[in-house]
Amino acid sequence: MRRTDLVIHCICNNINTRAVEAAASQGAETAACVQRACGTRFQCGQCRSDIDARLQSWRKSRPMLDAAE
Repeated sequence: MRRTDLVIHCICNNINTRAVEAAASQGAETAACVQRACGTRFQCGQCRSDIDARLQSWRKSRPMLDAAE
């Protein structure tokens, strides 16, 4: 991953792309799952749609994961 690919998805809890993808690789399917995996909770909640979009993009880039399920 290039350094420019690291986006902060949750400003309140400093959750970046790497953290979202790490949570996804451990089975996180929603923004709430990512927050739990990071040991945090939603504060303002504005990150939900951004994290969910990143999770969807991550899953689409790994079609073999969908086939395995």
